[in-house]
Amino acid sequence: MSEVNLLVRVSAREEHIEALKAEMRKAQELTLQEAGCIRYQFYQDRKVPHMFYVQECYRDKDAFLAHANSVHMAAYLASTKDMVQSVDMHKVDPV
Repeated sequence: MSEVNLLVRVSAREEHIEALKAEMRKAQELTLQEAGCIRYQFYQDRKVPHMFYVQECYRDKDAFLAHANSVHMAAYLASTKDMVQSVDMHKVDPV
């Protein structure tokens, strides 16, 4: 199986930027402990502070599915649902 790479754009509600960043840090710490996680990093846009990006890389499809179905991701999504305006996810391949 091949790696699963994702680029995700998250638009936060401006009044929740700091709270969302705190939740992102928690999710990042737990995700990086997953056996199949190669990379999981959040970035904040310098010019548009409510815009965030996530770079994700998993060993294979099974590792990604384990992440997507994890308890900590369910908790992250539940705790941030009112903090986020939109999410735009793209599966990508290295060039």
